[in-house]
Amino acid sequence: MKPVSYEARKKEIKFRKNFFPTLLIIITLWIMLTSVFYFVDPESFGAIPLFFLLTFFALFFTTSTLFANTKRGMVISLAIIFFLMLRYLGVGNIVNFLLIFGLVIVFEIFFLKK
Repeated sequence: MKPVSYEARKKEIKFRKNFFPTLLIIITLWIMLTSVFYFVDPESFGAIPLFFLLTFFALFFTTSTLFANTKRGMVISLAIIFFLMLRYLGVGNIVNFLLIFGLVIVFEIFFLKK
């Protein structure tokens, strides 16, 4: 085993990702989203934007943590929210889902090559 200097180890610890606060945020967001889903009347003022906002942040933090990539989490979250908005407007179908999915794949391939 290679010996590690004290300064290098201290620097590694300082810049290490701490997932516990992110995990707390993720759990809190999913609990809030579930609460909105069950306890808020959809006809009340601001319920729909609140639902989409909480869904976006819950998906964003979850996917960013799962993929360990903020950009990928943002793209996937935006794609899912866009499809949910299309479903809310009544035009979300399998064709739109496949088009959005294809767009996400093309976007990922484009930025992967860069």
